[in-house]
Amino acid sequence: MAFSRGIHHLLLGTLICLLVIGFSATYWAIAGQDSLLLRDDNPRRIAALAAIQRGSIFDRHGRPLAETVDQANKLRRRYPMPSTFSAVGYFSLRFGASGAEAAYDHLLAGSREVTTLREFFDRRLLHLPQTGSDIRLSIDADLQDALVTALGGSRGAAVVANALTGEILSLVSQPAVDANELDENWEELVSAEGQPFFNRAIQGNYQLGGASYTLLMAHAITSGFDLRQRFPQAAAPIEFEDGMTIACLFEPESSELTLTEAYAFGCPSPFRAYYRSEAGIDMEAILKRFAFDKPIALDGFPQPAPINLPAAPSAVQMNDAALQIRAALGQGDMTTTPLHMAAIMAAVSTEGKLRKLYLLAATRPPGAQQWRETSIDPKIIPVVSAEAAQELRAVMRRSWSALPIDAAGADVGAHVAMSQSGEGVQLWLNGFFGHSDGTTYAFVVLLEDNENLPRLLSIGRSLVQALDMN
Repeated sequence: MAFSRGIHHLLLGTLICLLVIGFSATYWAIAGQDSLLLRDDNPRRIAALAAIQRGSIFDRHGRPLAETVDQANKLRRRYPMPSTFSAVGYFSLRFGASGAEAAYDHLLAGSREVTTLREFFDRRLLHLPQTGSDIRLSIDADLQDALVTALGGSRGAAVVANALTGEILSLVSQPAVDANELDENWEELVSAEGQPFFNRAIQGNYQLGGASYTLLMAHAITSGFDLRQRFPQAAAPIEFEDGMTIACLFEPESSELTLTEAYAFGCPSPFRAYYRSEAGIDMEAILKRFAFDKPIALDGFPQPAPINLPAAPSAVQMNDAALQIRAALGQGDMTTTPLHMAAIMAAVSTEGKLRKLYLLAATRPPGAQQWRETSIDPKIIPVVSAEAAQELRAVMRRSWSALPIDAAGADVGAHVAMSQSGEGVQLWLNGFFGHSDGTTYAFVVLLEDNENLPRLLSIGRSLVQALDMN
């Protein structure tokens, strides 16, 4: 009997051990494999990432911007249109991801959570590779190509958006890189002149400079200021005590100008006179009205980079009145991104309402044929009334027509501005384009460390032509 009980105990112990081993193997094979794969010391983690069938990225017309291809039995990311790098970014097992590849990684790589019975069998039992969703961006690859070509070797950024919906059709930052060459040339690219991985369109913070005249024009229109009033010595440059000088961008037709005319020629003196004459102008409140305290940004993308602007190019101390004038003329501490300025142009060119800009237009789950349109953030911020926006558009149309550029037959309004940041100079071209099909586009072009006005106008001409053909 004792011998029989011993056999029973041994058998029971063996069965318990087998059960523990079985449950443990089942857990680690089905439920716990994710935690193992996420461990940095697990070599299977890289292998698992490399096996993911990453979803493709398409432009608004269905043209591939990023896709996964099999090269020598290895999955690799391919980018058919290098000009879209500023929006698409890159994905690399060695160097991570950026742009849309990073912002929408949870879609492109596929969820690690099992939500259906089919996924349970495919991924947990059959261990089939993880598959991600396709995404469609609002980017227009042809327009992106045209803008990249127009910018050429110039350092800067450009943003084009549908003014009514907030869809971004073009997002350009130059210089850029060809993501197809990333793994082979990483060390050379990260140390390249001009910081090609820095997205100037969404991260670059620049002083407003003459772009602030648009805000002052909006205030003048809203407050009922008589835009027929003429200001004497309108072409006179403004010299500050610290050595900074700001002057007209274009030679005006007269020594006396209205605010509308000063806006067209980029003359600061009438705006200084307007600021001084209108008691109670609160520049901080104006900036807040246009959401400079909460800048427009793209979800999932890097936020604007902090900037440390020198208060002045020299050590000369300035009084409060002079500093207030500088701030009103866009040469204070306030900075902005081309993306946020594009959102302002979109508001001005429609009903005066600021809305969020976006890139992700639709998603398509693995195996699906139909696209799922993404929901648009309905939140809007009124910045000016619809009537004031309409009058401001008329001012911008006159500004564009005064430029030495052929704009015949196009509904275009735009403003050219210059800003100074320490030793650097930026040129802005901010405006809108009304297409014959009724669509209105807002656009911003920025040239960094560049005073070449003919170059900026040439880019503007190419942009308008591309939008007209779009």
